Amino acid sequence: MTTWIRAAVFALPALCLALLAGCSNDPNPPPLHEVGPDGQPWIVQHNAFPDDPRSLDPQVSYDTVGNAVISQIYESLLQYDPFKTDPYELAPCLADGMPERTVDPDGSESYLFRIKPGTVFQDDPCFVATGGRGREVVAEDFAYTFKRIADPQVECPVLSTLQVYVAGLKGAYTAARESGKFDYDAKMEAIDIIDDHTFRLNLNVAYPQILYWLAMPFTAPVPREAVEYYDGKTREQFRFHPVGAGPFRMAEWKRGRLIRLARHEGYRATTFPADTQSPADAARFASLVGRPLPLIDEVQMSIMRESIPRWLLFRQGYLDGTGVNKDVFNAVLNVSQELTPEYVERGIKLHKTADPSTFYLLLNMADPVLGENKPLRQAISSAYNQDLANAIFRNGIDLNSQQLLPPGLFGYQPGYRHPYKQHDLVLARRLMEEAGYPNGRDAKTGKQLVLTLDVTADDAESRQLAEFHKNQIEQLGIRVQVVENLWSRQQEKVDQGNFQIVAYGWSADYPDPENFFFLFYGPYIPPQGSNHSRFNHEEFNRLFERMSTMDNTPLRLQMIHRLNEIFTEECPAVLLSHPTAFTLRPPWAPRVTDNPLLSGGAKYAVIDPILRRQKQREWNHFAVWPLWTLAGLG
Repeated sequence: MTTWIRAAVFALPALCLALLAGCSNDPNPPPLHEVGPDGQPWIVQHNAFPDDPRSLDPQVSYDTVGNAVISQIYESLLQYDPFKTDPYELAPCLADGMPERTVDPDGSESYLFRIKPGTVFQDDPCFVATGGRGREVVAEDFAYTFKRIADPQVECPVLSTLQVYVAGLKGAYTAARESGKFDYDAKMEAIDIIDDHTFRLNLNVAYPQILYWLAMPFTAPVPREAVEYYDGKTREQFRFHPVGAGPFRMAEWKRGRLIRLARHEGYRATTFPADTQSPADAARFASLVGRPLPLIDEVQMSIMRESIPRWLLFRQGYLDGTGVNKDVFNAVLNVSQELTPEYVERGIKLHKTADPSTFYLLLNMADPVLGENKPLRQAISSAYNQDLANAIFRNGIDLNSQQLLPPGLFGYQPGYRHPYKQHDLVLARRLMEEAGYPNGRDAKTGKQLVLTLDVTADDAESRQLAEFHKNQIEQLGIRVQVVENLWSRQQEKVDQGNFQIVAYGWSADYPDPENFFFLFYGPYIPPQGSNHSRFNHEEFNRLFERMSTMDNTPLRLQMIHRLNEIFTEECPAVLLSHPTAFTLRPPWAPRVTDNPLLSGGAKYAVIDPILRRQKQREWNHFAVWPLWTLAGLG
């Protein structure tokens, strides 16, 4: 062997090993910075989302994906305490204390709010007057927010609810519809501005649930400069370029690939709370009490439509949490639904949380086939075997829903049995005959009934579930056509009413029965609200109107039970389950809060980047023996 060949052979392994030491199979992009302005290491949280948000406009977005991003960028007057869930409790956020409530003799009421001084919006080019530096949040910003809620051009999905209770919203909306333009310079009856940091919110009638709405992104302050700057004519639209007063700002959005949020350096609204719920939490987080939030510097949200890649990345240590889906359940958990030894040894923690949610197949009551044929709807509900679905897709962990309200809400009836939710095929086939479709065929023409089922199918499990839905309905002789949609497209079809049956669900915005029954209140049909089933029942509407503003009294309980009876008899939806969420957290990213209503939880996140790097090296091995073999040549 010549000298230069021998030198190359010995140099190659050394070079490869040196390169290997700096290599990684980490698919996450590099962080924005290595260190922060204070010289401390820049800490990143890595998450995965199934799809892009449709909109990041807080007065418009009303879906889980959008809200998960919006709630990191915007803050509202109030927020949920991260540790108090039994019962849930509200706490000040941008407000400097809980509001002062005044009830007037005529039945109207008002709430006096003071804004925390020094609260500023995120830096953005829209703030031309300050050279891009975010200005202070003032009372006028909240007046502007309520004006946007009332603007017909904005199409706020909760206007139909809030205009009943918040003074002046309905009148402002009507005036804008008639004139063709909303007057943003006119005073609105909803808000009386006392000074820059103080305002009064006026209600037409007593409505205790308004405080829940003031903890939601719909009422988060939006700078007028941002909406007018990002008008969609020469720049990216405002719905894709959020500017808020929350703990994180939008740093990057690569459609279909990545959303990157960065710390809002001017954020001062909240600190880590001291009044934790349990002694265990108090001990775990004692060192964090009083620290300014957020505790991390960057949030990376990778768009991954398939669940298996998300799981594999978590297993390699490249995601800071994941759910446990059907495909990996048996590999991670034993028959007792606890972690297997492999994952216990890794230091991974399993968390089980009962979500205040209800999943269902939504039936379009405006559809000429389904909407006018109650026995047909009852038959579809009666045929569905939810216990089997739960066993196949959720390993038996979810609760078979017999009513719209999930457990934990006032009015939930533990022993209630839905009359058309018992998987009774004999009853279902009798109802099909009553509906005029014996064995799934039109009694007059003999033609087979064909229905369309819309689903969001982003992975193998969701497609398998869609096939299960189809098979359950086809037991009745009906033929079902499944249409797969991206999340954003399905939301558009639901809003527009372009569906017959859609796989859907609802997670509580706030812990009150009104927040579930309003989904079926007649006047809230889109674009006025979120009654996507287009259900419109006179007695249901009348009872809802009375129940919705009441305190939790025996009379309210009676009304809730009657609403449930109407709902189950009319079957505007095939109830499926109340889900239990199984989530896994790695040792470097412990779960801080288990409050399912706290979607803006990234500001509480705790990440140990040194431990994460160590575990990534342990969990990802590279075969280096071929290089040592090369080193021995010659």
